[in-house]
Amino acid sequence: MKYFFYQLKKSPLAMVGIAIIVFWLIAAFAGPSMISFTHTEMDSMNQMAAPGEYGHVLGTDSLGRDILSRIVYGSRSILTVALLTSIFSTVVGILLGFSAGYFGGRLDTAFLRGMDILMAIPPLVLSMVILGILGDSSIASLTIIVSIAFVPATARVSRGVLLTEKSQEYVSAARIRGENHLYIMFVEILPNTMGPIIVEATARFAYSIMMVASLGFLGVGLQPPTPDWGMMVIENKPIIAQAPWAVLFPALAIASLVIAISIFSDFVSKVLIHER
Repeated sequence: MKYFFYQLKKSPLAMVGIAIIVFWLIAAFAGPSMISFTHTEMDSMNQMAAPGEYGHVLGTDSLGRDILSRIVYGSRSILTVALLTSIFSTVVGILLGFSAGYFGGRLDTAFLRGMDILMAIPPLVLSMVILGILGDSSIASLTIIVSIAFVPATARVSRGVLLTEKSQEYVSAARIRGENHLYIMFVEILPNTMGPIIVEATARFAYSIMMVASLGFLGVGLQPPTPDWGMMVIENKPIIAQAPWAVLFPALAIASLVIAISIFSDFVSKVLIHER
């Protein structure tokens, strides 16, 4: 941990990335109490108001809704889905990948073929298909669906790092002591493979944000009245000439958060690889 903070002090870019992430976390969970408008409130007298006019810091959209409040409220939903998706896909991926890699044989072969089939389908397409079948775009459903789309990649990474550690002497020593399979996998091996898994989880966090925003842009993500950054972009596209800020600000929100998480993921990757 000391080495992590030491390297962080030496990387201004990583500090900027973390600062942006912290900013959006504060905006998501404390922001709504700091702004004057709600995300559903319509100012019919000031539709497409420019930024700064009539108390609307980032302006309004075609319905007179405050852009700032919709971005702030939208950050809560997109971060919630992205964080839960990253955790869920990582946990399931570890369970599947470790089981297949540890026991090998037909289980491993079936696992590889199944993951190959799922990975052959683009995650966005797979998510859209499942959403179309279920017909439910709630936060809970979206979390599960996006997680399913990301599990194959995480499972393959987990399997790969387990195979690297499986032949190590400490694993053989655990077997000689008579430890059971679960103990060997999750007490002996897992702590020694957390580096690549953590890097993969942070990368999935960024991918999840892009996925949720993309689904919202295509109209199959979170549905009104829940604000969604991707949906804000597409629903304000017809007025981009009259009110470009209605599209620009949610697009910048998506870009800033994804780039910040990518920078942090890259920094974590370098630190963990050096430690190993």
